[in-house]
Amino acid sequence: MANVIDPEKHAHLIELQLKVFAADRALSAYTGDDPEPLRETMRQAAAAKNAALEESGLVQEHGWNAAEQGLKKAARAAERG
Repeated sequence: MANVIDPEKHAHLIELQLKVFAADRALSAYTGDDPEPLRETMRQAAAAKNAALEESGLVQEHGWNAAEQGLKKAARAAERG
């Protein structure tokens, strides 16, 4: 199955997914006593990504799973360069 994400057309979505990845890494690496600020950053990043993904029309066209998995795949490819 082809990826529903076009790296050029959906660059803004990829950037939002990269922010989610970064927030997740920061939360996973945190060893302090109060992770709530990092959890909130993660929630906000995920909410912004989900809203933009839905607004893009990809969810309606391909469903949440295909759109979200495609976005994660495209973002990982962007991280690798």
